[in-house]
Amino acid sequence: MMHPDDLLAQLKKTATLRKQKTLDLIYEICREQYERGSRDFSVATIARIAGDRGGPSKGAIHNKTGDDYKGLIKAWAEHTGGVTRKVRQVSENPYAALIDKIENPALRSMMNGILAENRRMRREITLLKAEGNRVIDMRPRGAESCETVQILPASMGLYPSEVEALRHAISDRLLQDEGWTTDVEGRVRNEAGRVIFKPGYVTAIRKIIGDGEASASKSAQQISAGKDGLDALASE
Repeated sequence: MMHPDDLLAQLKKTATLRKQKTLDLIYEICREQYERGSRDFSVATIARIAGDRGGPSKGAIHNKTGDDYKGLIKAWAEHTGGVTRKVRQVSENPYAALIDKIENPALRSMMNGILAENRRMRREITLLKAEGNRVIDMRPRGAESCETVQILPASMGLYPSEVEALRHAISDRLLQDEGWTTDVEGRVRNEAGRVIFKPGYVTAIRKIIGDGEASASKSAQQISAGKDGLDALASE
């Protein structure tokens, strides 16, 4: 195969001034491919780069009138050990081949951006699904934290019987029957004052089953009264 330099000179001898400029552009693009270490001398790639610089499209190069352009590209591929057919690769963008066919560079760039954003959003959705369901609790916790947003595990997956069992576990009836009391921090104590369940037990269950603050306030009052009674007994 003839050296690309010699072939370019030969082709330009019989070409019009316009075609000479196009041949020079194709030659320059192929030279840049070689200098950057790329082996891709496919018509699709060369035409895409040429199109961004006002050169011929992929269709124009594939036409009969583009034989000289294809010959120059082939000469560069053989001279540098490149390939004239684009190697098919597995891409995370299944529409890459279709986008390559868009000749308008501005539209091609816009479509690439849209698809990239779509892939990013899909990855984020997948991560959110992997973390499980979440409920955003917007209820105020006091004047100093009224703007706080608390992320809680969703109780939507519980069966009604499970919710009822949790509600019974902190009910006034059960506490009275067992002689237990609770405090404002969510502990449960027995008649001797020993802690049965650690801080947060009662409040955690209320959050899971969705009981309001009124219930918590009522229980706190009952707890306080019970604790006062224990303190009185202890002081006697």
